[in-house]
Amino acid sequence: MLPSERTMNFGFNLRKDFPYFRFFGFFGMIFFMFFSRSIIEQYYINTVLDGAPYYALQNTEGTNLIIFTELSLWILLLIFYVAVLVFLFIIPLTLYFRGLSSWEWDPTNVVFWLITTRGISLFLTEIENTNPNLEDFVSILITMVDSIFILFLTVFMLKSYTNFFVPVMSEWLNVGKSDTQYGPLLDIIGSLMIITFGLTNFLSTFQVDFGVLLAGVGVVGLVIALAAQDTLSNFFSGILLLLDQGFKTGDMIKFEDTYCIIREVGLRSTKIYDIINHVIIIIPNNSLANQNIRNLTKPDRYYRLRIGVGVSYDSDPSKVEKVLLEVAKQNKDIEHDDPTRLPLVRFQEFADSTLNFALVVWIKNVIKIRQINSDLHHQVFEKLATEQITIAFPQRDVHLYEASKQLSKKVIEESVEGAETKARLVEGEEARQDAQDRAKQAEEEVRQAEESVRQAEEERAQLEVEEAQRQAEEAAKKAEEDKSQKAEKEAKIAEDAAKKAEEERVKLKANEAVRKAEEEEARLQAEKEAEEVARLFEEEKAKKEAEDEEIRFQAEKEAEEAVRLAEEEKAKKEIEEAARLAEEEEARKEAEEAVKIAGEKKAKLEAEEAVTRKLIEDIKARRDSED
Repeated sequence: MLPSERTMNFGFNLRKDFPYFRFFGFFGMIFFMFFSRSIIEQYYINTVLDGAPYYALQNTEGTNLIIFTELSLWILLLIFYVAVLVFLFIIPLTLYFRGLSSWEWDPTNVVFWLITTRGISLFLTEIENTNPNLEDFVSILITMVDSIFILFLTVFMLKSYTNFFVPVMSEWLNVGKSDTQYGPLLDIIGSLMIITFGLTNFLSTFQVDFGVLLAGVGVVGLVIALAAQDTLSNFFSGILLLLDQGFKTGDMIKFEDTYCIIREVGLRSTKIYDIINHVIIIIPNNSLANQNIRNLTKPDRYYRLRIGVGVSYDSDPSKVEKVLLEVAKQNKDIEHDDPTRLPLVRFQEFADSTLNFALVVWIKNVIKIRQINSDLHHQVFEKLATEQITIAFPQRDVHLYEASKQLSKKVIEESVEGAETKARLVEGEEARQDAQDRAKQAEEEVRQAEESVRQAEEERAQLEVEEAQRQAEEAAKKAEEDKSQKAEKEAKIAEDAAKKAEEERVKLKANEAVRKAEEEEARLQAEKEAEEVARLFEEEKAKKEAEDEEIRFQAEKEAEEAVRLAEEEKAKKEIEEAARLAEEEEARKEAEEAVKIAGEKKAKLEAEEAVTRKLIEDIKARRDSED
């Protein structure tokens, strides 16, 4: 069971069955105070005054009477403080740790003790005014009672502000003025102001020197500011986030390409819920304030979603627009009632391989954006497939370089002409048929060569050269068999063409090698420049860290010097105060001694006067008897 769920359980409910328990407890405490005083008074009469009532010794025992009055007042004050401590702190703490009651302040108790302590203060003030002999002592009592009054007043103001003012103002600001939660900011700032007010008045009742206190607080604040720079930066960034009205709890944002929901905006950090990964992310306010954040909840609850679609060039644009609008109308999560937020389709551009369209819709619930986006893509794909509209993919037409293409054709044509010439020189139908087959084969090879150029120019050139050499060798063999000089000449021409093709291939390889060498040199130069920039950055960073360390050391040194001066000033004032108190104590003792001597002289004179009066009466009586 949580502490906040614990309740008193003694067989009856104190608040319900015995509502005046606290008042009876207070009057019982008052009775105990006076009962204790009567016991102390009786003990004082029996031990100090030898059994005589103190009012019978008012003239002869005035000093003892003052001492007894001071003692009884001290006892009453001590009992009062013990009763308050037991009633307000010890009993609730005991019940809390035993699991019988929750630890909470009752506003009625606070008001009751405010009235009680103020009444006691006024009562002691009246005693101080009517009894000058008790002025110093009663002043101390008034100071202590006033300090208790200030403590209760501070607690009452703090609880009233936290439980009433902060919720009301936070609700008013959230609903009527802005979208930002001001609750934490109002709570902390107001609580700090009330605590500062209470602490200042509490110390002023004891006449504390605020100059030394403020100096010490300033030094401590400087040290804390230097030691907790990141924490203070997050604190002030949190205040700026609250005042900037950028987002509030429950808003959906896009943070670092992730959809998140704001869970809590604190003064040190902000908690957001990652929808995709189902985790809570705690971000320091300083980091969050420096990020570009897209608030999907503003300026209103609607969110515009865009779906891009690319179809082939043989599609009908009007039909595509109609199909996309039908898909949007079938989805219930899309806004259809507001005429300013109806779904629409835009024909965007003629791309390289597609006709690009955009379906723009407004979503009612931004939290479901990922699910709606997925559903729309599924529905668009299925609807386009049903209507036989092709979703195009990227295509590219590759054209051969003109010089390489002409060279390849020239080599092949020359090889074909040589083969045909050799075929014409060969006698017989079989030789001519063979030449025609080779011509067809050459044409097929031309087509294959053109296709192979798209993959690699080197492979194409190599294949063409090898094919030309093979045809040249076949032609040379047939020329030798037929002993035809013209065939030999054609073979030589084919060999020359092969050599030229080989030279062209070597030249292409050389150019490729030069290009790679230039790219490698550029890469090395870029790496060298990057290393130089990194080195300069590290040197600048080290220099800045050294300067920051020097500034921090100087600030700490100045803070220590200020603390030392403050301590010396405080010690000096304490010495002066001690000297003043010693002088006052010495003067008081001298006054008491003078009063005591005067009393003794007065008693002696009264005794002598009584003796003289008695002698006179004896003499008169004697004369009367003689007469």
